Amino acid sequence: MTETNPPAKDASVEDIEADIAATRERLAESVDALADKVNVKARAQDKAEQTKQQAKEKLDQAKTKGQDLIGRVRHTSRSVQLTIVSVPVLIILLIVRSLRRRRS
Repeated sequence: MTETNPPAKDASVEDIEADIAATRERLAESVDALADKVNVKARAQDKAEQTKQQAKEKLDQAKTKGQDLIGRVRHTSRSVQLTIVSVPVLIILLIVRSLRRRRS
């Protein structure tokens, strides 16, 4: 908040009224700012909306990346596609085999 000097002792009525109006305006702004800080429900709703928007943006980015990846895979040769699919399967099988040997 800004501090202002009161009108001089020899100020006119208009100057005093203008000072009162400016003081009322500053006071109204301060009250509005305090009311916004105290309104927890509105702040929570704003935060929820902001988080929802961020999640939507990230989902859109993930969709775009997924579509790009699918497009790339479709344009690769069949052997590369099989390799992409078979490597994770092979790793899983090796992990399962290793776990079974440890139990024995």
